[in-house]
Amino acid sequence: MAGVDMVRPDQRGRVLSGFHGINYVGLALGPLLGGILTETVGFRAVFIVYALCAGLSVVLGFSAENPSTAFSPARLSDRTESSKRQTLSERLRSLKDLFHQIHPELRPTYVVLVFATFTSIIHRVTTQSMLPLYATSQLSLTPKEVGFLFTISGLSVFAMILPAGFVIDKVGRKWATVPSTGIPALAFLFIPFSETFFQLAVFVAFLGVANGLSLGSLATSTFDVVPPSARGRLQAFRRTIAEIGGVGAPLLGGLLTDTFNAGVPFLAYAPLLVLSAALLAVVGRETLER
Repeated sequence: MAGVDMVRPDQRGRVLSGFHGINYVGLALGPLLGGILTETVGFRAVFIVYALCAGLSVVLGFSAENPSTAFSPARLSDRTESSKRQTLSERLRSLKDLFHQIHPELRPTYVVLVFATFTSIIHRVTTQSMLPLYATSQLSLTPKEVGFLFTISGLSVFAMILPAGFVIDKVGRKWATVPSTGIPALAFLFIPFSETFFQLAVFVAFLGVANGLSLGSLATSTFDVVPPSARGRLQAFRRTIAEIGGVGAPLLGGLLTDTFNAGVPFLAYAPLLVLSAALLAVVGRETLER
Protein backbone atom coordinates (compact mmCIF):
# COMPACT_ATOMS: atom_id res chain seq x y z
CA MET A 1 0.00 0.00 0.00
CA ALA A 2 2.75 2.45 0.94
CA GLY A 3 4.69 1.71 -2.22
CA VAL A 4 1.67 2.13 -4.46
CA ASP A 5 0.73 5.43 -2.79
CA MET A 6 4.18 6.80 -3.61
CA VAL A 7 4.20 6.23 -7.39
CA ARG A 8 2.12 6.70 -10.53
CA PRO A 9 0.00 3.80 -11.81
CA ASP A 10 2.38 3.23 -14.73
CA GLN A 11 5.22 2.62 -12.25
CA ARG A 12 3.48 0.16 -9.94
CA GLY A 13 4.90 -2.97 -11.50
CA ARG A 14 8.52 -1.85 -11.28
CA VAL A 15 8.20 -0.59 -7.69
CA LEU A 16 6.44 -3.71 -6.39
CA SER A 17 8.84 -5.90 -8.37
CA GLY A 18 11.73 -4.10 -6.69
CA PHE A 19 10.22 -4.56 -3.23
CA HIS A 20 9.75 -8.29 -3.70
CA GLY A 21 13.12 -8.55 -5.41
CA ILE A 22 14.94 -7.20 -2.36
CA ASN A 23 13.09 -9.80 -0.31
CA TYR A 24 14.36 -12.53 -2.60
CA VAL A 25 17.92 -11.26 -2.28
CA GLY A 26 17.61 -12.29 1.36
CA LEU A 27 16.10 -15.62 0.33
CA ALA A 28 19.05 -16.13 -2.01
CA LEU A 29 21.83 -15.34 0.45
CA GLY A 30 20.19 -16.56 3.66
CA PRO A 31 20.09 -20.32 2.93
CA LEU A 32 23.68 -20.39 1.67
CA LEU A 33 24.91 -18.54 4.75
CA GLY A 34 22.74 -20.80 6.90
CA GLY A 35 24.25 -23.92 5.33
CA ILE A 36 27.79 -22.64 5.88
CA LEU A 37 27.07 -21.66 9.51
CA THR A 38 25.43 -25.02 10.17
CA GLU A 39 28.42 -26.98 8.91
CA THR A 40 31.07 -24.77 10.54
CA VAL A 41 29.43 -23.66 13.82
CA GLY A 42 26.06 -25.36 14.31
CA PHE A 43 22.33 -24.87 13.89
CA ARG A 44 22.08 -22.40 16.78
CA ALA A 45 24.35 -19.93 15.00
CA VAL A 46 21.82 -19.65 12.16
CA PHE A 47 19.06 -18.49 14.51
CA ILE A 48 21.36 -16.06 16.34
CA VAL A 49 22.42 -14.39 13.10
CA TYR A 50 18.80 -14.22 11.93
CA ALA A 51 17.77 -12.63 15.25
CA LEU A 52 20.41 -9.93 14.77
CA CYS A 53 19.15 -9.23 11.23
CA ALA A 54 15.55 -9.07 12.46
CA GLY A 55 16.54 -6.63 15.22
CA LEU A 56 18.22 -4.38 12.66
CA SER A 57 15.08 -4.40 10.51
CA VAL A 58 12.99 -3.31 13.52
CA VAL A 59 15.31 -0.33 14.08
CA LEU A 60 15.09 0.62 10.41
CA GLY A 61 11.30 0.30 10.50
CA PHE A 62 10.92 2.69 13.42
CA SER A 63 13.30 5.19 11.81
CA ALA A 64 11.23 5.45 8.61
CA GLU A 65 8.63 8.17 8.21
CA ASN A 66 4.94 7.27 8.08
CA PRO A 67 3.72 7.32 4.45
CA SER A 68 0.77 9.50 3.56
CA THR A 69 -2.57 7.70 3.29
CA ALA A 70 -5.76 8.30 1.38
CA PHE A 71 -7.80 8.49 4.60
CA SER A 72 -7.77 11.18 7.23
CA PRO A 73 -7.06 10.16 10.87
CA ALA A 74 -10.62 11.03 11.90
CA ARG A 75 -12.21 8.81 9.27
CA LEU A 76 -9.82 5.99 10.13
CA SER A 77 -10.64 6.33 13.83
CA ASP A 78 -14.37 6.30 13.15
CA ARG A 79 -14.00 3.21 11.00
CA THR A 80 -11.99 1.43 13.70
CA GLU A 81 -14.61 2.13 16.38
CA SER A 82 -17.34 0.97 14.03
CA SER A 83 -15.52 -2.25 13.18
CA LYS A 84 -15.23 -3.17 16.87
CA ARG A 85 -19.00 -3.41 17.15
CA GLN A 86 -19.47 -5.59 14.06
CA THR A 87 -20.50 -9.23 14.41
CA LEU A 88 -19.10 -11.96 12.17
CA SER A 89 -22.17 -11.89 9.88
CA GLU A 90 -21.90 -8.11 9.61
CA ARG A 91 -18.24 -8.39 8.70
CA LEU A 92 -19.08 -10.89 5.95
CA ARG A 93 -21.77 -8.59 4.62
CA SER A 94 -19.26 -5.74 4.72
CA LEU A 95 -16.85 -7.85 2.69
CA LYS A 96 -19.61 -8.59 0.19
CA ASP A 97 -20.30 -4.85 -0.12
CA LEU A 98 -16.61 -4.24 -0.75
CA PHE A 99 -16.62 -6.87 -3.49
CA HIS A 100 -19.61 -5.20 -5.13
CA GLN A 101 -17.64 -1.94 -5.28
CA ILE A 102 -15.50 -3.61 -7.95
CA HIS A 103 -16.70 -3.01 -11.50
CA PRO A 104 -18.91 -5.97 -12.54
CA GLU A 105 -16.69 -6.80 -15.51
CA LEU A 106 -13.63 -7.00 -13.24
CA ARG A 107 -15.11 -9.09 -10.40
CA PRO A 108 -14.21 -12.46 -12.00
CA THR A 109 -10.68 -11.16 -12.48
CA TYR A 110 -10.41 -10.33 -8.77
CA VAL A 111 -11.61 -13.83 -7.81
CA VAL A 112 -9.04 -15.37 -10.16
CA LEU A 113 -6.30 -13.16 -8.69
CA VAL A 114 -7.23 -14.32 -5.19
CA PHE A 115 -7.01 -17.96 -6.26
CA ALA A 116 -3.75 -17.33 -8.12
CA THR A 117 -2.22 -15.76 -5.01
CA PHE A 118 -3.43 -18.78 -3.01
CA THR A 119 -1.67 -21.21 -5.36
CA SER A 120 1.41 -18.96 -5.57
CA ILE A 121 1.88 -19.06 -1.81
CA ILE A 122 1.35 -22.83 -1.85
CA HIS A 123 4.10 -23.41 -4.39
CA ARG A 124 6.50 -21.10 -2.55
CA VAL A 125 6.04 -22.60 0.92
CA THR A 126 6.11 -26.09 -0.57
CA THR A 127 9.43 -25.30 -2.20
CA GLN A 128 10.79 -23.90 1.06
CA SER A 129 9.54 -26.75 3.25
CA MET A 130 9.52 -29.85 1.02
CA LEU A 131 12.52 -29.22 -1.24
CA PRO A 132 15.07 -29.64 1.60
CA LEU A 133 13.34 -32.87 2.62
CA TYR A 134 13.44 -34.20 -0.93
CA ALA A 135 17.04 -33.10 -1.45
CA THR A 136 18.28 -34.75 1.74
CA SER A 137 16.13 -37.89 1.85
CA GLN A 138 16.09 -38.75 -1.87
CA LEU A 139 19.35 -37.26 -3.16
CA SER A 140 21.42 -37.23 0.07
CA LEU A 141 22.55 -33.63 -0.44
CA THR A 142 24.52 -31.79 2.26
CA PRO A 143 23.18 -28.70 4.09
CA LYS A 144 25.55 -26.52 2.04
CA GLU A 145 24.24 -27.99 -1.21
CA VAL A 146 20.64 -27.47 -0.09
CA GLY A 147 21.44 -23.88 0.79
CA PHE A 148 23.10 -23.43 -2.60
CA LEU A 149 19.89 -24.61 -4.31
CA PHE A 150 17.98 -21.75 -2.71
CA THR A 151 20.77 -19.37 -3.63
CA ILE A 152 20.36 -20.42 -7.27
CA SER A 153 16.63 -19.75 -6.98
CA GLY A 154 17.21 -16.37 -5.36
CA LEU A 155 19.74 -15.31 -7.97
CA SER A 156 17.27 -16.26 -10.71
CA VAL A 157 14.66 -14.09 -9.01
CA PHE A 158 17.12 -11.23 -8.63
CA ALA A 159 17.96 -11.38 -12.34
CA MET A 160 14.25 -11.03 -13.14
CA ILE A 161 13.57 -7.89 -11.07
CA LEU A 162 14.05 -5.37 -13.89
CA PRO A 163 12.65 -7.54 -16.72
CA ALA A 164 9.58 -8.42 -14.64
CA GLY A 165 8.91 -4.78 -13.79
CA PHE A 166 9.22 -3.82 -17.47
CA VAL A 167 6.86 -6.62 -18.55
CA ILE A 168 4.27 -5.68 -15.92
CA ASP A 169 4.30 -1.96 -16.73
CA LYS A 170 4.90 -1.97 -20.49
CA VAL A 171 3.88 -5.31 -22.02
CA GLY A 172 0.96 -6.55 -19.94
CA ARG A 173 0.08 -7.90 -16.51
CA LYS A 174 -0.97 -11.30 -17.87
CA TRP A 175 2.39 -11.74 -19.57
CA ALA A 176 3.80 -11.97 -16.03
CA THR A 177 0.98 -13.60 -14.06
CA VAL A 178 0.28 -16.53 -16.42
CA PRO A 179 3.90 -17.76 -16.77
CA SER A 180 4.48 -17.21 -13.05
CA THR A 181 1.98 -19.99 -12.31
CA GLY A 182 2.45 -22.13 -15.42
CA ILE A 183 6.23 -22.56 -15.08
CA PRO A 184 6.05 -23.81 -11.46
CA ALA A 185 3.43 -26.34 -12.54
CA LEU A 186 5.91 -27.86 -14.99
CA ALA A 187 8.76 -27.70 -12.47
CA PHE A 188 6.65 -29.42 -9.80
CA LEU A 189 5.88 -32.23 -12.25
CA PHE A 190 9.58 -32.87 -12.95
CA ILE A 191 11.18 -32.28 -9.52
CA PRO A 192 10.18 -35.73 -8.13
CA PHE A 193 12.02 -37.38 -11.04
CA SER A 194 15.31 -35.51 -10.59
CA GLU A 195 18.22 -37.74 -9.62
CA THR A 196 21.20 -35.38 -9.37
CA PHE A 197 22.05 -32.00 -7.88
CA PHE A 198 22.36 -30.51 -11.37
CA GLN A 199 18.89 -31.65 -12.44
CA LEU A 200 17.32 -30.32 -9.28
CA ALA A 201 19.22 -27.04 -9.66
CA VAL A 202 17.78 -26.57 -13.17
CA PHE A 203 14.22 -26.97 -11.93
CA VAL A 204 14.91 -24.68 -8.98
CA ALA A 205 16.26 -22.06 -11.39
CA PHE A 206 13.00 -22.26 -13.38
CA LEU A 207 11.09 -21.77 -10.13
CA GLY A 208 13.20 -18.69 -9.52
CA VAL A 209 12.37 -17.29 -12.95
CA ALA A 210 8.66 -17.88 -12.26
CA ASN A 211 8.92 -16.20 -8.87
CA GLY A 212 10.66 -13.30 -10.58
CA LEU A 213 7.80 -12.90 -13.04
CA SER A 214 5.32 -12.98 -10.18
CA LEU A 215 7.16 -10.18 -8.34
CA GLY A 216 4.40 -7.70 -7.73
CA SER A 217 2.38 -8.79 -10.77
CA LEU A 218 -0.56 -10.21 -8.81
CA ALA A 219 -0.55 -7.26 -6.39
CA THR A 220 -0.30 -4.79 -9.27
CA SER A 221 -3.18 -6.46 -11.10
CA THR A 222 -5.28 -6.35 -7.94
CA PHE A 223 -4.58 -2.63 -7.50
CA ASP A 224 -5.81 -2.14 -11.09
CA VAL A 225 -9.06 -3.99 -10.32
CA VAL A 226 -10.15 -2.75 -6.88
CA PRO A 227 -11.42 0.79 -6.25
CA PRO A 228 -9.26 3.12 -4.10
CA SER A 229 -11.92 3.22 -1.37
CA ALA A 230 -11.55 -0.53 -0.75
CA ARG A 231 -7.95 -1.01 -1.83
CA GLY A 232 -6.45 -1.91 1.54
CA ARG A 233 -9.20 -4.25 2.69
CA LEU A 234 -9.55 -6.16 -0.58
CA GLN A 235 -5.78 -6.55 -0.80
CA ALA A 236 -5.79 -7.79 2.81
CA PHE A 237 -8.55 -10.29 1.99
CA ARG A 238 -6.56 -11.58 -1.00
CA ARG A 239 -3.50 -12.10 1.18
CA THR A 240 -5.55 -13.68 3.98
CA ILE A 241 -6.90 -16.35 1.64
CA ALA A 242 -3.39 -16.89 0.31
CA GLU A 243 -1.89 -17.32 3.78
CA ILE A 244 -4.46 -20.03 4.52
CA GLY A 245 -2.76 -21.97 1.76
CA GLY A 246 0.60 -21.08 3.26
CA VAL A 247 -0.48 -22.53 6.60
CA GLY A 248 -2.05 -25.73 5.27
CA ALA A 249 0.32 -26.66 2.43
CA PRO A 250 3.35 -27.65 4.57
CA LEU A 251 1.17 -29.74 6.89
CA LEU A 252 -0.45 -31.62 4.00
CA GLY A 253 2.95 -31.92 2.34
CA GLY A 254 4.37 -33.46 5.51
CA LEU A 255 1.52 -35.97 5.67
CA LEU A 256 2.07 -36.95 2.03
CA THR A 257 5.80 -37.26 2.65
CA ASP A 258 5.26 -39.52 5.66
CA THR A 259 2.75 -41.65 3.75
CA PHE A 260 4.60 -41.85 0.41
CA ASN A 261 7.82 -39.89 -0.15
CA ALA A 262 9.09 -36.30 -0.33
CA GLY A 263 8.37 -36.02 -4.07
CA VAL A 264 4.61 -36.61 -3.84
CA PRO A 265 3.68 -33.12 -2.50
CA PHE A 266 5.07 -31.55 -5.69
CA LEU A 267 2.91 -33.83 -7.84
CA ALA A 268 -0.14 -33.19 -5.65
CA TYR A 269 0.05 -29.40 -5.94
CA ALA A 270 0.92 -29.24 -9.65
CA PRO A 271 -2.76 -29.47 -10.83
CA LEU A 272 -3.65 -26.42 -8.72
CA LEU A 273 -0.96 -24.43 -10.49
CA VAL A 274 -2.16 -25.62 -13.89
CA LEU A 275 -5.72 -24.55 -13.03
CA SER A 276 -4.49 -21.18 -11.77
CA ALA A 277 -2.55 -20.49 -14.97
CA ALA A 278 -5.55 -21.49 -17.10
CA LEU A 279 -7.92 -19.22 -15.19
CA LEU A 280 -5.52 -16.27 -15.40
CA ALA A 281 -5.18 -16.80 -19.15
CA VAL A 282 -8.86 -17.37 -19.96
CA VAL A 283 -10.97 -15.65 -17.27
CA GLY A 284 -8.67 -12.88 -16.07
CA ARG A 285 -8.73 -9.60 -17.99
CA GLU A 286 -5.68 -7.63 -19.01
CA THR A 287 -5.72 -4.60 -16.70
CA LEU A 288 -2.78 -2.63 -18.11
CA GLU A 289 -4.02 0.70 -19.43
CA ARG A 290 -2.31 1.65 -22.67
